[in-house]
Formats: sequence, structure tokens, C-alpha cells
Amino acid sequence: MKKLLILFLLVTAAACIQQTVHQKTTFLDKHNFDEVWDATIKAVYDIKFTVDSVDRESGFISALRGKDVLQHAPPRLSIMISDLDGKVFVDCKVLQQEQFFDIFGHGNRTIRNLLTALNTNLNHSHKVR
Repeated sequence: MKKLLILFLLVTAAACIQQTVHQKTTFLDKHNFDEVWDATIKAVYDIKFTVDSVDRESGFISALRGKDVLQHAPPRLSIMISDLDGKVFVDCKVLQQEQFFDIFGHGNRTIRNLLTALNTNLNHSHKVR
């Protein structure tokens, strides 16, 4: 009975182990693709991530952040920007590599910080014009 219980616990624990991924999609209907693209690139740097891959034609931006004290591998940020019927959609994903539980909410906070910086940059660019 003990062996069966141990086996069950091991299988259950293994099934729970996965990399933490957070995702959020938002849309902006008062800005065009180019404005959102430029503001997003700036927002990535504003939240202390480094862009490591971009493809403007497909709307893809990939960035990563240096290692934190509590993390073994840097979190990765993946952003897709698309224009559909006059609305620009921004889809953000944060992958926290080698981290199985997001106890302190770093992933959700990263997305929230990115979207706040994006909105700030877009509002600032509108006032400058």
C-alpha cells in the first residue's frame, strides 16, 4: 500500500511540473500598427527587458530579462502585434523558465507593467503630436 501511495504521489507531482506561462491579450482602437509597434519596443526596454528578436512584418517581438536572485533562468517575453479591422491587438506571453510555480506573481506583474508602459508611451506620443 505504501509503494502504491508513493507511486501515486510521484506521478501527481510530475503531472504538476510545467513551466509557468502567463498570457494576456488587449486591443487598441485609437492607434495604428506603427504607433503600437514603436511604443511596444520602448515599453519592453522601460520594464528592463532586452529585445533579442523582432519581425515587424509578422508583428513578433521576443525579449528576455537578466537572471533574478530567485530564478535560475531569465523570464522570456513574447509579444505578437496584429492589425485587424482597424483594431491593433497586442498578445503578451511571459514564460518563466525553470520555474514551476509563480508564487510571487512575477509573470502577471511583468505583463501588467508592460501594458502600463505601452499605454504611457502611446499617450505620450499622442500628446507630442
